[in-house]
Amino acid sequence: MRLLCLIPIAAALLSGQPLEQKAAQARSLMEAGRFADAALLWADLAKAVPGNGGLLLNQGMSLHMSGADAKAIPVLESAVKLGAPPPAFLFLGASYLRTNQPAKALAPLKRFAAADPNHVEVRLMLVDAAGLTNQPAEALPHLEALANLDPQRPAVWYQLGRTYEELAFAEFTQLEKLFPESGPHFALLAESRSKVSQNRAAFFFYRQALAKSPNMRGLHQALADIYRRTGEPSWALSEDVAEVKLGEPNCAAAKTPECAFTAGNFPQTLALARPLRTADAFYWRVRAYDALARKAFGRLGQLPESAEGYRFQAEAHRDANRHAEAAAAWREALRLAPGQPDFARELIAALLQTKQYAEAQKELDPLLAKSPTADLNFLQGDLFLAQQQPDQALPFLKKAAAQDPRLLPARAALARALLQAGQPAEALPHATAALPLDADGSLHFQLARAYQAAGQTEAAAAAMAKYQQIQARTKAQERVVDEQVKITPP
Repeated sequence: MRLLCLIPIAAALLSGQPLEQKAAQARSLMEAGRFADAALLWADLAKAVPGNGGLLLNQGMSLHMSGADAKAIPVLESAVKLGAPPPAFLFLGASYLRTNQPAKALAPLKRFAAADPNHVEVRLMLVDAAGLTNQPAEALPHLEALANLDPQRPAVWYQLGRTYEELAFAEFTQLEKLFPESGPHFALLAESRSKVSQNRAAFFFYRQALAKSPNMRGLHQALADIYRRTGEPSWALSEDVAEVKLGEPNCAAAKTPECAFTAGNFPQTLALARPLRTADAFYWRVRAYDALARKAFGRLGQLPESAEGYRFQAEAHRDANRHAEAAAAWREALRLAPGQPDFARELIAALLQTKQYAEAQKELDPLLAKSPTADLNFLQGDLFLAQQQPDQALPFLKKAAAQDPRLLPARAALARALLQAGQPAEALPHATAALPLDADGSLHFQLARAYQAAGQTEAAAAAMAKYQQIQARTKAQERVVDEQVKITPP
């Protein structure tokens, strides 16, 4: 939890010299940083003057500042009920956060933000609470406010961009669920393939989108772009003509999400599309959030070098399977934010991908010594496995699986290590648990080997049949894609 600045202590309505002296003493203790001692005096005063929200606020604030948040919460809740001033909401929300109750923290922190919208610290806490409860829509207004209040903070632009991406993905998921065969759905699939230069797949989906939505603007232009990239300029001209024939949207008659998006007004695009549940509305919300994400990351790139800037570069390289470039970017991020464990773990994973095992081990050793978590034990075991050292890998993979049985990649690696070490019976439960990860049949193949080595021939045959079924389906899909996903004339 971030440190909070000490705010002015609410004045108590006290009568009598002893009470006034005790209040002055409590204030002096707080100014000296002796918050636990101050809390005792405020508690005495609150008993002496019952029903005073200001005194309870001071007591709860002192408890929070001393780290006694569990004790602070009921005191601050009482202060809020008695109409204590807005800081009561701030400290109540902060105490909820410190006691791992982020869902409860949101309401009081929002109450304080409404009273003091320019308070940077409370906005940051609201972003934390929304992130911990997986509510990107809750985080968004506070990140947008922070971008205005503190535009030179790289972390804000990074988080803002990622939040827009999360919201775009949520909208796309709903579109895919509700309108899977729609033109807008195929158009977004095509755009995603085009961004990573998968021209044939993009071409296929753009054609699907046109078949479903022949009057959808932009599709012919996208096909023209693919034709030009693949050396077919005459075919591109035909698509250019088809795009021109569609004309411009009639924005004078009515404001639509398409009009707002074309004008570059992405917040208005969202406002116009948000009340609608059509495929087109989902499409424009995805496009608007995606455009806002690119804008946020663009602002991040304009700031002086930062750990977040290199993080963004590293993640882009990682997602494009450029692992050597990702490793270099993670090193730069760590140079600016030394000791950041997430960055270090990502660097190790990138080094593993590029088979720089000695470098990966050098980075992993201090992390594992300091905090032998499940993911770090998995990384160490995976590092040994990559070097064909299953015996050395086993202790770490066993620890990882015991620490977090839901860490399925660790269970899959443990099954592989046990098989290589000649312990098929022990491998069986882990190979079975990891089956949800099996996209290509390789885990069913491992399971078949384990059953065979354990003497369970019928189970081995069933697992092998499943492996062959997955392989056959994959090859059939590849043949269909190869036949259908060809760039053909208009």
